[in-house]
Parts: sequence; structure tokens; C-alpha cells
Amino acid sequence: MRNLPRDSRSQQGATLIVALVFLLVLTIAGVTAMRFSTFEERMASNTQFRNQVFQQAQNELRAQLLAFNTNLANRAPLLAAMAFKGSSKTAEEVTALKNVGLPATSGATVAITPITGTQSASNTVRYVQEKPCEDGSSVERFICIDFHMEARAELDSGTYSWQAQGMTFQNNK
Repeated sequence: MRNLPRDSRSQQGATLIVALVFLLVLTIAGVTAMRFSTFEERMASNTQFRNQVFQQAQNELRAQLLAFNTNLANRAPLLAAMAFKGSSKTAEEVTALKNVGLPATSGATVAITPITGTQSASNTVRYVQEKPCEDGSSVERFICIDFHMEARAELDSGTYSWQAQGMTFQNNK
């Protein structure tokens, strides 16, 4: 039997330790990569859900506008909103109107039935104001009535989108 130098005896098993450390580093890198990919998948899914509810809310607003313009019977929510235009408001309600950019003369909100079948938390319309029409065509014959409409679409997962749009109707004086 041949005697090995003392240095080689002290290194017995070092390869196993180096291999185990290398395996541990690779395992940590793999787990980190899995976490990042799962996180990115969730982000992509959330973006898709947000886009879906945004499109649903916008679709609801367009459907409501089309319904209002189709016939006079569909304008019942607008007439109901106009009935509340002279209602008295508390200081908090006036502040809330100013915070969303509406004049203090705005009326109360009136609920609107969803048209598109969207899971909606709330669809509302609010009378804003009457004013002379800005087109200047027939200032003496017509008056423009401004409304503020809101739609909120929501998914079962809790993702929601709240959208608002203004609209103006021209009426005879």
C-alpha cells in the first residue's frame, strides 16, 4: 500500500460537500425562478381581468347612450334625474360634487337598469345643469341639458371598473 501525502487525506469528502453546496444553490435558483414566473402569471391575469371589466363598463355606457337616443320611452331615467334637480343638499354632498368636478346645482343620482347583462354594482345617471347650447345655431329655440352617467362593472373575483361619461341633450325651450 502506498502512502499518500498528508494534503490529500485532509481533502477526502470535499467533493461531496462542494456538490451539495452547488445543488443547494441550484435549488434556490429554481425556486426563485418558479416564484417569479407565478408572480408574472398573476400580473398578466390581473391585467386581463382589469381590461375585461373596463370594456364591460364602457360597453354599458355605450348601450345606455344608444338606448337614450333610440326612443323617448328609454329616457325615463333622465326625466327622473331632472325631477331631483331642485333637491336640497347637505354641505358634504356639495363638497362631494365639487370633488368630482360637478356643479353644486347637480341633482341626485338615479339608478339605471343594466342593458348588456354586465354584472354591475351600480349604473346611475345624474342631472347636471341646463344651459344655452354652445353651437350658436338656435340659442332662442333650444336649451342643452347636461347629464352625468356612471357605470361600474364587477367580476366574481372582485375586480371592478368604474367609468363615467357626460352627455348633453338638446331640447326645445
